[in-house]
Amino acid sequence: MSSSGTTFEADLRREVFSRLAAADGVYYLGELGDEAIHDWGRVHDEFHEFVIIDRAGEQLTLVVAADD
Repeated sequence: MSSSGTTFEADLRREVFSRLAAADGVYYLGELGDEAIHDWGRVHDEFHEFVIIDRAGEQLTLVVAADD
């Protein structure tokens, strides 16, 4: 595995997976509809948005994941 792959995995562990482990709640944001589309919208057709809430850590995190 390349060093950039290792860095990416470390970033995922630190920025996403550790927050998921500490979360009190994880919410999937559904389709917002066409009125919420940015001018550059639809560049990525498939993406997912999650809100991670950690009350003890007083953190709210938005994770956006693209399928590309």
